[in-house]
Amino acid sequence: MSCAATPFSDLQPPDEHTASFTRSWYHAAGIWAGLAPPYDGHWYAGEPALKVLWFTELSGELRIEGRSLDDAGGALSAEVAPGYEGFGYQPSSILVPAPGCWEISGSVGEQQLRIVADVLPAEQHPLRAP
Repeated sequence: MSCAATPFSDLQPPDEHTASFTRSWYHAAGIWAGLAPPYDGHWYAGEPALKVLWFTELSGELRIEGRSLDDAGGALSAEVAPGYEGFGYQPSSILVPAPGCWEISGSVGEQQLRIVADVLPAEQHPLRAP
């Protein structure tokens, strides 16, 4: 299954240390999301959860939500790591339960970054134990 995934941004977060985390950044409305380097710009279903670094130019709490766009079933779960208040970046882990087309959004206040991701099967996850 594949879908029309959101393309990566040509821009990077304004903080050079955060920007160096990955080349795979999404951006909208002052919110950035970057996939960890081992994923090579791909989203994967199943364990282990994906590491996604967020950067925001806004003040407020980051909220992450997601839903299947093709009725893949299951609920996306996301955890935002505590202890990063006052920093522009925010690490998270996102567990997508099934492959397919998923909408993942991060929001701060009324601003939102919406990502449509073509999530690959768990068997292809590069960090999955054999």
